Amino acid sequence: MSLVSSVLGPAAVAGAALGIGLLGILLAVPLLLERRADPVGVAAPGGAVLAAALSVTLGSIHVIAFAGYVFGAAAVAAGLVTAAVLPFRAPRLGLPVLGGVVALIAASAWAGVTVDGIVEFAAAFGAALADDLLNIAVIAVTVAAMLAWAVITVVVVGRTRGGRRFEGRLVRHRRLLTILAAAGPLPYAIARASWLTPWPLFGPAGREEITAPMLATGLMLGAGAVAASVLTLGLILPWGLRFPRWMPRIGGRTVPAATAVVPGAIAAGILCVSASPMLVSGIGDPGDPVSPLLVNLVLPFWYWGPTLALAVWAYAAWRRRMALDLA
Repeated sequence: MSLVSSVLGPAAVAGAALGIGLLGILLAVPLLLERRADPVGVAAPGGAVLAAALSVTLGSIHVIAFAGYVFGAAAVAAGLVTAAVLPFRAPRLGLPVLGGVVALIAASAWAGVTVDGIVEFAAAFGAALADDLLNIAVIAVTVAAMLAWAVITVVVVGRTRGGRRFEGRLVRHRRLLTILAAAGPLPYAIARASWLTPWPLFGPAGREEITAPMLATGLMLGAGAVAASVLTLGLILPWGLRFPRWMPRIGGRTVPAATAVVPGAIAAGILCVSASPMLVSGIGDPGDPVSPLLVNLVLPFWYWGPTLALAVWAYAAWRRRMALDLA
């Protein structure tokens, strides 16, 4: 449910979507035909307005749920591979990492994660994905359109004197912006880590109410949140510029800017699209007035999305300036 649909209903969403599409065509045609020598006055504000309008009109939490499950599973797989490779490539770092992963697996098994629970979660997720595939496809198109207009806005603004000054400020403060963005997923990661203790947060009231599939799902999503925070910090850490030397084949090579910018921008777009419906409804019990507030504190998409977008923009501007300096 988007912000517009929750306030005005589905008919208003349909009308708004048609209106946004028409405005997009009216804005895109002169840009494509290059009828304006200086399109800043139209493209920059127009692109920003269209991106925001798409978010509040067609935004949904379905896409963040799907992305969270996929990213969480990928984070767990990547963590296991890293823990297996790192001790051979960089023993001083790899052995402690391997010990930590083994301890985490043991704690998860002690808490109740089982192979059957993991299989049950995977089957349920596959069935839910198949049932909701059309809706997810619509939201994916919405995210793509929103990102396209946001990128147009960023590119056009970057060509102006004021835009270059703004990018300069982003570059100067990119460390702070990145740290703020990396803090976005931490409340959720902490809440899910508490499921390994007798005092679980952001879930069933009692530890005994958490089933094996639920526990596997929660810990996987928590691992994804930790991975998201670590990867975000890569925008300011040395391995965001050069791949770590312990990585096979690519270690020591320069990280292509697009390797960080493209997934970072997609993640920011998904978070921004999910922000307004999350603010409206949350994902908790509709009868509990505190639940939406708690959900938006543990999952602060309203904060995480914009800060991540700014951090990625700052990284992209920084890399572009580095390339110009080396040219």
